[in-house]
Amino acid sequence: MKEFYIDNRKIGENSPIFLIAEAGVNHNGKLSIAKKLIDIASNAKVDAIKFQTFKVEKLMLETTLKADYQKKNLNDNENFYEMIKKYELSKEDFQELKDYCKKKEIIFLSTPFDDISVELLDEMGVSAFKIGSGDMNNLPLLELICSKRKPVLLSSGMATLEELKESVNFIKSNGVKKIVIFQCTTNYPASYEEVNLNVIETFLLEFPDLIIGFSDHSIGIESSIGAAAKGVKVIEKHLTLDKNMEGPDHQASMDPKDLENWVRSIRNLEKSLGSYEKIPSKNELDIAKIARKSIVSIKTINKGQIITKKDISTKRPGIGIPPKYYYDIIGRKVNKSIPKDSILKWEDFE
Repeated sequence: MKEFYIDNRKIGENSPIFLIAEAGVNHNGKLSIAKKLIDIASNAKVDAIKFQTFKVEKLMLETTLKADYQKKNLNDNENFYEMIKKYELSKEDFQELKDYCKKKEIIFLSTPFDDISVELLDEMGVSAFKIGSGDMNNLPLLELICSKRKPVLLSSGMATLEELKESVNFIKSNGVKKIVIFQCTTNYPASYEEVNLNVIETFLLEFPDLIIGFSDHSIGIESSIGAAAKGVKVIEKHLTLDKNMEGPDHQASMDPKDLENWVRSIRNLEKSLGSYEKIPSKNELDIAKIARKSIVSIKTINKGQIITKKDISTKRPGIGIPPKYYYDIIGRKVNKSIPKDSILKWEDFE
């Protein structure tokens, strides 16, 4: 479907871009930090803030290795399992965060990474399910999520177009038609060379019945601005209190000042996009009276005289006969005397 609601916000072709601040695990396992992130996102007038919900024992084996970016960002000897365990929040924690989001008038979202987390979020009344790139081909998890009959936000990192089509078809076959597909590059941060905004156009063609989004893992806001210009209707980007905090995703995230600039820039870009019609604005119509020109007499023209090129020119202001009629005026007979430097009018001719 090209238009539907997430909570009380409509997303789609005729709606503002739906902006998601991705808190992820940047709360470092502390509710106080999570609430500060909610405050910041709410103050910046972001539509939603998204967390990550998981049970570590359901998410990974204890022997799972860290990704290279995590080793680089953390530079420690702690294994992946131990690191993620510190960021796990309880059901009560998430309910408290959801309630706090309601108080702050911002939509609560979270990405579930296992079946327990799907059930937890569904019981809490989450308005949509985000599926991370790592689970975009996890059919058992997708099937469970689809059974909840809520909109699905599907990231496409690490996937080919064919894999993405398979996942989309599976979601549709399981009864969910309200889908957002995110162009996403799974690297933190993603280099500009990896972002590949042009594939957004491919998605718009390949999935004409779906909403296209962008999950921005690059540094700065340029990629988000480009995605907005390409036509996405949902954009998400990581948020942190401080890029120097300990954790895997802080360095590739926006700080509060970045977030304000991100929201402001995207909203300004939306205004700049306008419509698909080429028509002058009201201000332009007013300026045209000064900036454009009219056909004028450059000498006295006597009554009954036939106009030649030696008699007329084009000068400002643009309140008379437009210059595009210059050649229509040549050869016409005037029905009265016209002083030099007069703006010609159609009633001046026979």
